[in-house]
Amino acid sequence: MIAAEMILDSNQVVVLDVRTPEQFRGPEGHIGGALSAPFDSIERQLPELLPYQNQTVLVYGETSNDGALAARLLTVAGFRNVVHINGGMQAWIERGYRVVNSR
Repeated sequence: MIAAEMILDSNQVVVLDVRTPEQFRGPEGHIGGALSAPFDSIERQLPELLPYQNQTVLVYGETSNDGALAARLLTVAGFRNVVHINGGMQAWIERGYRVVNSR
C-alpha cells in the first residue's frame, strides 16, 4: 500500500514531517495532517511523540536521506510501525499528491 492510500484509509496513521519549520510552512507546503518534527530536534521531541509509538507513523523529509534517518531513529526508539515515504516531499509533489500550504 502506498503512503497516500495509508493516509486516506486510516485515522490511526500519524504523519511526521522532519523538514525545517520554514520548509513545513513554506511554499511547497506539507502533507495534510502532518506534524512538524524537524530532524535536528526530533530526539528532543521524542517524549511528545511517544503517544504515537503503537500507531503507524509515516515519516518524510525533503529527500529520502533525512526521512530515512528519522525513520531509523524512531524505530530504534521503540516505534513499532514506522514507514518512510521514499523520495520525501519532492517525490510526493512529483507524484501529484495533495499538499497543504500554511499561508
